Amino acid sequence: MSLASARLHLSRSKIKKIIIEGIAFLAVVIAFLLPRFLNLDAFVTPDEELWLTRSANFYTALAQRDYINTYQKEHPGVTIMWAGMAANLIEDPQYRGSGLGQASTMQYVYYMDHFTKVKLLDILRTGRLFVVIAITICAGIAYLYTRSMVGLLASLIGFLLIAFDPFFIGLTRLLHLDGLMSALLLLSLVSFIYFLRKRRLRDLFISGGAAGFCWLTKSPGFILGIIIGIIALAGIWFDHKHNPEKPFLQLLWNFSWPVIAWASIGIGIYFIFWPAMWVDPIGTFNKVLSETEGYAEKGHFASVFFNGTIIESGDIGSQYAYYYPFTYMWRTTPVVLGGLISAGWGFAIHQKPFKGPNNRFLVFSLVVAAVIFTIVMTVALKKFDRYLLPVYPILDLIAGMGLASLVYWSFVPEHPAWMKTLVAVLGIAAVSLQLILATSVYPYYLNYFNPLLGGPRQAVNVMQVGWGEGLDQAARYLNAKPDAKDLTVYAWYSGGSFSYFFDGNAYYLAPSLGEREGDLEKFLSADYAVVYIHQWQRDLPPKVLDILRSRTPEKTIWISGLPYVQIYKLH
Repeated sequence: MSLASARLHLSRSKIKKIIIEGIAFLAVVIAFLLPRFLNLDAFVTPDEELWLTRSANFYTALAQRDYINTYQKEHPGVTIMWAGMAANLIEDPQYRGSGLGQASTMQYVYYMDHFTKVKLLDILRTGRLFVVIAITICAGIAYLYTRSMVGLLASLIGFLLIAFDPFFIGLTRLLHLDGLMSALLLLSLVSFIYFLRKRRLRDLFISGGAAGFCWLTKSPGFILGIIIGIIALAGIWFDHKHNPEKPFLQLLWNFSWPVIAWASIGIGIYFIFWPAMWVDPIGTFNKVLSETEGYAEKGHFASVFFNGTIIESGDIGSQYAYYYPFTYMWRTTPVVLGGLISAGWGFAIHQKPFKGPNNRFLVFSLVVAAVIFTIVMTVALKKFDRYLLPVYPILDLIAGMGLASLVYWSFVPEHPAWMKTLVAVLGIAAVSLQLILATSVYPYYLNYFNPLLGGPRQAVNVMQVGWGEGLDQAARYLNAKPDAKDLTVYAWYSGGSFSYFFDGNAYYLAPSLGEREGDLEKFLSADYAVVYIHQWQRDLPPKVLDILRSRTPEKTIWISGLPYVQIYKLH
């Protein structure tokens, strides 16, 4: 072969590689965007009405240079409020002149319903879109880092599993905290590990920046600091093992200064993008820490349902230390579980992509992150399955590497062609199954439960089910009645989940309803009661449910074979 022919062949190989890499990256981006972008206003979770109010207050505070009031909640949810403010600028830019100041949720909703033509659902949809875009950007960058470490196949499978994880989809298309925090945590983690491998400063800046935004999203993101510290300490041992001639002090410095720089970058982002920090940094940060600690030390305000038991105190404490492993098994997919088993096998036999010290250190770091986050979250008394969300993409990525290891194993020369074909088909089928499991619960992705354990029909016996899904359908059913605007309805999650879709008057079917004199008479004078699935699970409110047990619902909203919503005519 002539030199010119060799160069042409090399050029064609490069072009082919670039095309394949580009198609893979585009596939990841589309996989993240599509299931999150479609039907963004399908239903509303109860917390999102609160974040719309906080976003409006954040907008007002910035417009009036009242920077201290950009502190709205200890979570702190600053990135979510930036997204909500951006939605306000697009949908209702005149809100800053409303004169409401720092409004309560009731004041904000009343103003929007009576003094503007802007629908809260439109602002919510636009805010959600900004969150989806941010999460997709994080995922795309994290994919590029992972691809550089473990190769195209393992990273592609891993990120497609993340993209199509039903529980992860459900929480990454909301104006809420856990989805964005999880994406930022993953990006910060993989970019820091990549920095330790290549020692490029831009990777350290990306990792530290993602960490800062992670902390601004939700305070459990600070657990990332513990994780990064442990990874850096492990890096000292790892480097010493492979380079025993290096002086210990040099090793210590090599892994200490990046952690210090990483934390400094994160703190800088935390300060720059939260105006409350500009005027009272110490007081603002102390409020976050103290109120977060109090939040972790108290249980739920009402009874909760877990593992077939009503926990009256709402305290899911140390006696339920298995809460998160238990809920993970219910919320993950058979594909991911199979991939994790394959990953254990591939890691044990040093099969590609688990071959080589760098890739094994990556897996070690990912496992450390998942374990540490789970342990810290277990300590808190208040628990929800969504609080563990950052662990899901981490384990999905490891599962993707596990599935890739099977493909690599089958393609060794001594294995027959039929085996290679079979494993390749199974790999495609695994990703396809992940997608099928997600689309099967569209658009109520949070209604997904592991079919290996019995799916939603069995989950209702052990898990608290529902976060607003189906209340949109109940509202539309009542809207079809000729006198819908004059109807008075008591509904669970009346604010947002029901009221954004209902044309009439909605009142909260509170857990304590019936405890005060006159409550039940007022309730029975309403036109309808809309009762939610986990009210029956938790027996809330007990006196109201005692009345309704003897009645037949006029309409039941079924989702995945479960009676999510029951509508009772009261008179």
